[in-house]
Amino acid sequence: MSNQAAGIPILSFNVPNVVTGARVVLTLAIVWLLIQGGTANSMLAGILIVIAWASDGLDGHMARRLGQSTRAGMIFDIVADRILMTPVLILSIMGGFWTRTAGLMPFNPYPYAIVVIAGDLILLAGVFVFLWKCRNSTIEFPAPTQIAKITFSFQMIPLIVGIFGIGPDILLAALMYLAILFTLLSFYSYLKKGSYVFTS
Repeated sequence: MSNQAAGIPILSFNVPNVVTGARVVLTLAIVWLLIQGGTANSMLAGILIVIAWASDGLDGHMARRLGQSTRAGMIFDIVADRILMTPVLILSIMGGFWTRTAGLMPFNPYPYAIVVIAGDLILLAGVFVFLWKCRNSTIEFPAPTQIAKITFSFQMIPLIVGIFGIGPDILLAALMYLAILFTLLSFYSYLKKGSYVFTS
């Protein structure tokens, strides 16, 4: 399927996009639970985060299997990931889930949080610019690179470990450093492949 655009991509109502939409709905529930606070709500939020994370691979697999891969669906999937990651990460910081790595990361947990959130915002800005330029011109959408595809998991794993309180403190800190590394690599790969979206 060609990624060449002829106007703003239109989102189709199909199974993969319904799965992606369900991830957005789950995000709203997760955010509400984290705002409410408390151990039970946090554990339930953690379970929903795992389900939402699992759906990230499911929608892409179904799109390929059913022959329903579209450029609009790809963009929706990327945006849904960012909608999940950014607010949940911010709320987890506010909820104090990262205090156990104090001393293991300078300015804990902000190196992890700032790199991940900055990457999210830049990616969303790229999507917005792409859609804006599609109004009047034909432009190719830069599909995610391989490193970008696995980076979301490296970002989500420390979030899940932090919320559930799994394992020793050093494990969580190590996962946070890995997330920083992969986010920076992902940003570089995206910039190298798709910087034309901003400059063309």
